[in-house]
Amino acid sequence: MINKLKNNTRIKLISFLSAIALWMYVMAVVDPEETRVIEDVPISISNMSELKENDLVIYPETELTTDIKITGKLSNIQKVKKDRIHISGHINDPIEGNNKIYLRANISERVSHEFKNDIEIVNLEKKIEELRDINVTVEGRLKDNIQVTKLSKDTVEISGPRSLVKQVSGVVGVLNVDEKKDSFSQKVKLEAIDKDGNKVDNVEMSRAYINVEATLLTQKNVPIKVNFSNTEEVDYNPEDYEFSKNSVLIKGKKEILDTIESIETKPVNLKDINASSPKDAILVIPEGILAGDKYITIKLKSTAKNSIEFNYSYEDIEIRNDTDNAQTADMDSSSTVKVRIEDAEDLSNVLKSDIVLYIDLSDKKLVNNEYEIKYDTRHKFDKVTIEPSVLEMK
Repeated sequence: MINKLKNNTRIKLISFLSAIALWMYVMAVVDPEETRVIEDVPISISNMSELKENDLVIYPETELTTDIKITGKLSNIQKVKKDRIHISGHINDPIEGNNKIYLRANISERVSHEFKNDIEIVNLEKKIEELRDINVTVEGRLKDNIQVTKLSKDTVEISGPRSLVKQVSGVVGVLNVDEKKDSFSQKVKLEAIDKDGNKVDNVEMSRAYINVEATLLTQKNVPIKVNFSNTEEVDYNPEDYEFSKNSVLIKGKKEILDTIESIETKPVNLKDINASSPKDAILVIPEGILAGDKYITIKLKSTAKNSIEFNYSYEDIEIRNDTDNAQTADMDSSSTVKVRIEDAEDLSNVLKSDIVLYIDLSDKKLVNNEYEIKYDTRHKFDKVTIEPSVLEMK
């Protein structure tokens, strides 16, 4: 019995020693050294508070990541998970422009590590704040008859990276109106846009919404009264002028619209208007009223003139009030006086005998014994031109 117990103890001891030897073998051979690369591990900036104090932000915004190589026993390597690796980076003396991030890793498992690059580069920009005007446009079925009367705020503060804020040319909101309302207030969302009307993302606004007050307008056509400034100085006939419009469509609150019977223009100088040079007359629009036109164009009507010419010899010219009958015209017998007649009416029935040329010696002499050649006629012409217009008497 005693011998049997001794044999069992010996067997157990041999088994125990064999197990230890097997474990040592497994640990040495089966659990070898291993290296593994973990990609795209997030990087956190350790001194973000310092960046904030200096009004610096990372721009363009990018997800900061790096690759890390870990080395250790296979059993330890297998325990390392990506979300249990903490990599931080510090920016020394941060400034605008490119900055270096110095990386450090914290891994709880018993492994060593090595960065693919232990320094990363990041761009920093100054965070600035600027004011931008708010512009509200009206859309919807009734947009042409809606007037925005008041905004709860006229400006909004834009903040963000310098280059982004500088892209923002304005802030817009859209008021959609499809139902008929006399007066109303509506909440409108704001959006930052660039000079081309495209939305600018990644900027902050001091407010995302404003309240817009608007009113439904009534409309009517009223005549335009042109204010000519010098009708006494110019031979003015309204029928001689052509206007691009004689009336204008105006919109506004009914109580204001009811008081308006016509729209005047700013003063227009008649001397500035001729057939070849039209003149724009600016409409004077009362406050609180919208008009379909801002100005009208005025031009002088072009009237085609009929003309006819006659030639007169010196013998055809009468000398009147020659008391001594001693004066004669100093004129070559071959010379002629040309008379040109212009008129809007037909001149085909006008005869040379209808126009009598004469000089009146009782008139004051001009120079060198010259007198003005005048004419008599029973007709009324728009224009009569005599050439030459004077005659020298001997």
